[in-house]
Amino acid sequence: MPKDTFFRLPDERRARLVHEAISEFADRSYTEASLSQIARRARIPKGSMYQYFEDKLDLYRWLLTEEAPRRKREFVGAAASAGGDFWERLETFIERGMAFLVEHPHLARLSAAAAAPTALVEVRGLYKAICEAGLVELRAVLEEGAASGALHAPDLDVATRLVATVIGPGLTDLVLQELGAELHEVLASDALRKRLNSRRRRALAHQAVLFIRGGLGTPERKRA
Repeated sequence: MPKDTFFRLPDERRARLVHEAISEFADRSYTEASLSQIARRARIPKGSMYQYFEDKLDLYRWLLTEEAPRRKREFVGAAASAGGDFWERLETFIERGMAFLVEHPHLARLSAAAAAPTALVEVRGLYKAICEAGLVELRAVLEEGAASGALHAPDLDVATRLVATVIGPGLTDLVLQELGAELHEVLASDALRKRLNSRRRRALAHQAVLFIRGGLGTPERKRA
């Protein structure tokens, strides 16, 4: 995790360092990325990097498990918590998750690279931590639905993992099939990401919610 000296940096300098570190790890594999290159891109002495982080893995771990998830929570959270019933908020939550991929490809590439089968063991462990943190956030969303009576899930842990599969790998596979491309190609191409526009994202999110609601939604009471 960052040392205190990192947080004492002037805002502009700290933001530039983080931006360039994200770009470096998004543009190259973990093995190919280097602190020297990050320092050069951020226009700071290489030695300064060790005043802010223990080593490359320390910086990478922080970006993957804290900085990128924080940015995604801020991007998704505000819109997903505003107004509407539970199912409308869940639909927004799903749509904004796809929008994050479109609008922040470097952060999405950072996480996707850690999931690669060839990634180092310590890097694969970080990706697993990201996934578990995502499950915790999704469970909190579903708990809200259960508390409101909109969602029927006797075992929320099971429901969370099932829903995560639908809105994670399930939607991703569907999008990639529609675009006729691999994930790394989508994340590297502005043209491909533009095809996943807000209208299409909303349509996909709506279909996902209809599917989830069919399995977990509380049946509507028949009118007398």
